[in-house]
Amino acid sequence: MSHALVEIIAHKSSGYGPRTYANALEGDITIAVAANYKTGGERLTHKAAGDKFLALPLAMDALDAARLLYRTLRDRDLKNPVINVAGNGMQTMNRNGFTQKFVNIRLLEILSPVHKHWPIAKVVSGGQTGADMAGGIAAHALDIPVKLHFPAGFKQRYADGVDQQFSKEEILQQVKDGVVALKREAEKGREQAQEDAPAP
Repeated sequence: MSHALVEIIAHKSSGYGPRTYANALEGDITIAVAANYKTGGERLTHKAAGDKFLALPLAMDALDAARLLYRTLRDRDLKNPVINVAGNGMQTMNRNGFTQKFVNIRLLEILSPVHKHWPIAKVVSGGQTGADMAGGIAAHALDIPVKLHFPAGFKQRYADGVDQQFSKEEILQQVKDGVVALKREAEKGREQAQEDAPAP
């Protein structure tokens, strides 16, 4: 199990915008992992991040996305970067056929090879369902320090469009459960690979 720090904080504002700007300011780069970049949230993220914004569409192959992120970090000489992970929440992800499980795996597939060759100092996100939480889960699985910066009340918006409030302990449990599920998927993948391997 990962031992890196998971910092869970709430902004004084209950709105989603202020913490979007705060996270974009803290990140050396903001990666937006999304199926739809025309939502209000994605437009705001792009505005907040400015020239530090990097779109990594879910339609892109995971390895290609990892290579693009790596090249961007290298070309900008962003050593030990703080990466702000943003993107669609599950309300939009579901409409486009993506599950939280899929997005968790995709963020791991992007961050893992990058971190191996260009170490990531910290991952920050807004803690929402979809890309935000997937970034936190993948980073924690990779033992990268995580900061989840929520609107006041540790508010999350779910696939049904309804906001719910949680405690820090409940949010931390979401991350831990996500990491356990990722490791379970990795183990299943290894077992399948062994089954598919040709007999000696």
